[in-house]
Amino acid sequence: MVARRIARMIEENAGRPEWHLPSERELAEELQVSRTVVREAVIALEMRGLVEVRGRAGIVVLPTRPNQLGFDAINTDIGPGPFELLEARLAVESGAAYLAAQRATNYDIMELEECISRMQPDTGAVPSSEKGDREFHMTIANITGNAIIVSMVEALWAQRDASRMWKRLHEHIHDESVRPMWIGDHHAIVAALKMRNPEAAHKAMARHITNIINELLQADERGRFMDNEDTT
Repeated sequence: MVARRIARMIEENAGRPEWHLPSERELAEELQVSRTVVREAVIALEMRGLVEVRGRAGIVVLPTRPNQLGFDAINTDIGPGPFELLEARLAVESGAAYLAAQRATNYDIMELEECISRMQPDTGAVPSSEKGDREFHMTIANITGNAIIVSMVEALWAQRDASRMWKRLHEHIHDESVRPMWIGDHHAIVAALKMRNPEAAHKAMARHITNIINELLQADERGRFMDNEDTT
C-alpha cells in the first residue's frame, strides 16, 4: 500500500523537473508510517525499476521504461517484507522462548549450544552459520511442545527464505561483521533457558530480533552508500 502511494506520488510529479522524492525519513512522516515500512516500500519500488537509492543523493526516480512493471498488474505482489517478517518473529518467537524456559531439559540446552557452535566463524562458510541459526530457533520452538508454535516458526523461516525482498536487502548485509553480536544474543537466550527464567528468555529473544531489525537498517544504509561510492 505504501509503495503504491509513493508510486502515485512519482506519477503525479512526473512533469516537474525540479521535483525530487523526499527522503525515507520524510516519507515516513508524510505517510504516517514507520521507517521500516518505508524501507520495504522503497525496496519494492527498486525491484520494479521505478527508483534507485544512491547514497547521499537519496532516492532517485528512474526514467520510465515501456515494459516497466506496474502495481496494478495481476500477480505482482512480492509477498511480506523482511521487516514485516521480523515483526512477526518478534511476537511469535519471544513467546516461544517464554514457554521453552519452562520446559527445557538439559538435553535441549545441549542441543542449543551445539547450534551456537555451528555459528562460530571457524566453522567455515556463511551457509553453515545460517543453518545453525535456523536450527537454534526451530529447536526452541520444538522445546515448547506446541505443534502450532512449531508450524508458525517454521512457516516464518520458510517465508524468509522465499522472500525476494529479503534477498534484495541481504545484498548489503555482511554476515561476518555482525555474527559476533548474533552469537552473543544466542548465548543470552540459552543462559535464560538454563535459569528456567521465562521472563528473561522472552526479553533475550525480543532483544535479539530487535537487534536484527536495527542492524539490517544500518547495514542496508552502509551498503547503499558503499555501492554509490563504487560507482562514482
